[in-house]
Amino acid sequence: MNAKNALFALLLLGYAFAGLSISDYSVSPETIEPGGSGYITLTVSNPSETDTVDLVTVSVSSAESLGANRQFAVGDLEQSSSTTLTVPFQSSPSLRSRIYTVDVTARGTVETYVYNSVTGDFRVESSVVTKLATIPIKVVKAPILSISLSSENLEDITEQTITITNSGGNASNLRMSITSSGVGFLNTDEVLFGAVEDSAQQAVTIDARGASDGATKLAFLVTYRDELGEEHNATKEVPVTIKKGEGDFRFSQQAPVTTGEDDTLTMIVTNSGDPVQDLQLTFSTSSGVVLRGLNKVEVGNLARGESREISIPLVANLQPGTNNVNASLSWVEQGENREGSITIPLSVKSDSEVGVYLEANPTPLVAGGQHTLSVTVSNLGSYSIQGVTVGLDSDALTLLTVQPEQYIGGLDKDDFSSVQYKVLVGNVQPGNHNATVEVRYKDASGARITETKPVVIRIEAPAQSGDGTGTLLLLIVVLGGAGYWYFRMRKPKVKQ
Repeated sequence: MNAKNALFALLLLGYAFAGLSISDYSVSPETIEPGGSGYITLTVSNPSETDTVDLVTVSVSSAESLGANRQFAVGDLEQSSSTTLTVPFQSSPSLRSRIYTVDVTARGTVETYVYNSVTGDFRVESSVVTKLATIPIKVVKAPILSISLSSENLEDITEQTITITNSGGNASNLRMSITSSGVGFLNTDEVLFGAVEDSAQQAVTIDARGASDGATKLAFLVTYRDELGEEHNATKEVPVTIKKGEGDFRFSQQAPVTTGEDDTLTMIVTNSGDPVQDLQLTFSTSSGVVLRGLNKVEVGNLARGESREISIPLVANLQPGTNNVNASLSWVEQGENREGSITIPLSVKSDSEVGVYLEANPTPLVAGGQHTLSVTVSNLGSYSIQGVTVGLDSDALTLLTVQPEQYIGGLDKDDFSSVQYKVLVGNVQPGNHNATVEVRYKDASGARITETKPVVIRIEAPAQSGDGTGTLLLLIVVLGGAGYWYFRMRKPKVKQ
């Protein structure tokens, strides 16, 4: 073979590296509704720098309900060239929310020139090149949300019921906040609705004390996940009229009240508005607060900026913690009778209390003897307590138990539990000796409580240990019963 033919053969070897590429696809819109339409834009290219791909065809196939089946005759693609195709599609209204796929197949022919070095002959061989691609199509039935309020009027503090209606696809993890200036939810930034298929409601308290009077639109930011799990944000506006009362009062509680017990609520009342006369306060019948021996609380006259401390005898039949309590106000301002309402955050503490009972084994306690003391703790309050721990201490006793503080855990109302201590009685004089039992726990409001119970124990002389007739004297300072039988059998408290 001469040099000219050999060079020609080497050049022809490069033609075998031809191929096809499908790249740079896009879907518009990115997500469609069932029954919606769109189009796919894709690029078919020949990346070879030497070969031409002949008779290129592109086949697009999808589920029949997506309507993207198409055939394209592209023709020849020269080396390093490309073409762009647009594939329209129309989905069926019955499609369910999910990610569908469109399959794209590009096919063409490449001619390869082959040189036979033995015979010196050239021949042309045709080969088919194919490229496959899969394009995702998101179909989702989007939620269609609307918001309404139980009242279109807002005062300083207003109880409202928010209703969300959904006429589209399901929404999950839906939550809502207020973005309007000077308005927000009382004591929280966000209200959780959860899953909303058709409609959902939440009772809320809206604080408009920082807003101006007049007609406006209350803007809600709604965040949710669609049926494909993708998160979306939407702003919804509701027309409202802010009509704050002329009075501008602040009520500040000075100390918590105890749930279910006769107590006195102490508050500081401050008038931040114009001077008022004959200011009176009463709690609504559904608030859980019952006034004792009166129907209304008279605050009296208050100048602008003036504060006054008031004491209110009441019974708060409320859960321990912070409760929003509705109250009604009446007063005289500029010679006219005025009425309004206010929500007062009321701090309520639990009526928690524990009783303590001790038993010794063997009895009586004798100087220098080893004994086991059983400490029983009873929950005398109206609510369960958690994280109960017990500690025992006395100058007359040496604890042989490794841990001086022992863990009981939770105790329901009227429940009790015991821990045991190994003790060595000191060489002390016979008679009564002091001891303390410290009980620590968390009450129903979440507060950490420590109660120290003083106990008097009687210790006998060693010579008296053999008759078996001694007893352990317990003088426990508690507001409950004095013994195990009383803790077990006592009747529950009667709420007022």
